[in-house]
Amino acid sequence: MENYRYRLDTSSKKFICPKCEKKTFVRFVETETLAYLSNDLGRCDRESNCGYFSRPTGMLMSKNEKPLLVSLPTSFHGLELVEKSMMINLENNFVQFLKTIFSEAEVNEAVRKYLICNSKRWSGATVFWQIDNNERVHAGKILAYNQETGKRTKSNEGKALIDWVHSILKRKGIVNEFNLRQCLFGLHLIKETEGNVIGLVESEKTAVLMSLFKPEYIWMATGSKGGFKYEFLKPIQQYKIVAFPDKSEYNDWLIRAKQLNGFNFNIVVSEWLEQSNYKDGTDLADVLILDKQKCVKTDSESHHLI
Repeated sequence: MENYRYRLDTSSKKFICPKCEKKTFVRFVETETLAYLSNDLGRCDRESNCGYFSRPTGMLMSKNEKPLLVSLPTSFHGLELVEKSMMINLENNFVQFLKTIFSEAEVNEAVRKYLICNSKRWSGATVFWQIDNNERVHAGKILAYNQETGKRTKSNEGKALIDWVHSILKRKGIVNEFNLRQCLFGLHLIKETEGNVIGLVESEKTAVLMSLFKPEYIWMATGSKGGFKYEFLKPIQQYKIVAFPDKSEYNDWLIRAKQLNGFNFNIVVSEWLEQSNYKDGTDLADVLILDKQKCVKTDSESHHLI
C-alpha cells in the first residue's frame, strides 16, 4: 500500500469552491500534520454540476480515484478594467469615512496608492483590487461599508456584504470561466519597499488606514485569516515583515510565522493587541481610530472652553 503525503480532508468541514462558489469544497491536507494546503487544492462535491478537482503537483493517485486534474492556470483581469472602474463617478462610503479622520489630500493619496474604486454592486460599495508584483490583476473584491462608522454593511440575514468582480462578470455572461488565485492586497507596492518594512494585517480596510496612520511601513493585507501563508507571502520573502494579527489571532499567526521563518522568511509577529484589554476581533486600525477620535473630541472641547 502506498504512503501518501497528501490526501483529501476526511472531516465534515467544507469550504467555498473556487469554481462554482458553493460551500461544497473538500480541501487537501498533509497526511502527517493534517494542515490544509493551498485553498485552491481540493475537490468539489458537485461532481456533475461543477467537477472542479485540483491536486498537489506530483501527488500519487490511488487506484480508485479519477484522474481529473491538474491545477488550472490562474486567470487575470486586464489593467484596463481597473482603469475603467476608477472612472465610475459614484459616492464611496469607505472613502467618505476616511475623510472624517484624515485630510482630503491624504485620503486622495491613499485612494491613488491602493487603486481604491467605486462599485455599482451596492450603494457606496468599494472595490479592493488584488494586483501582484508583476502588475497582474488577480481579483477585485467588493465590500460595503457604513459611511459614518466605517464598519462592514450587513445583509438582512446579518451577513457582511461581499462579492467579486469575476463573479459579476460570470453572472453577466461576459466571462465563462475564471480560475481565481488570490494574492496579497497591496502587493503591487512592493517596488516601494526599498528600505521599508512591510506591515501585514488581515483586512484591506486596515491596510489602507494604517498607510495613513503609519506611512513609514508599506502596508499589505492577507484578505482573510487563512491568507497568512506561504503562497501569499512568497513574493515578499526577502523583506522584513511585521505582522499585526487581530486580537485573538496572535497564537495562530505566531505558529505560522515560525514555520515560514524556517523557509527563510523574516517575520516578527506583534503581540501588542493580544496583551491589551480590547475585545476579540479588534484590529490595529480600530484602536488608532478610537485614539484619533478621542484626540479630536478633546481638542474640540478645549477649543470650546477657550
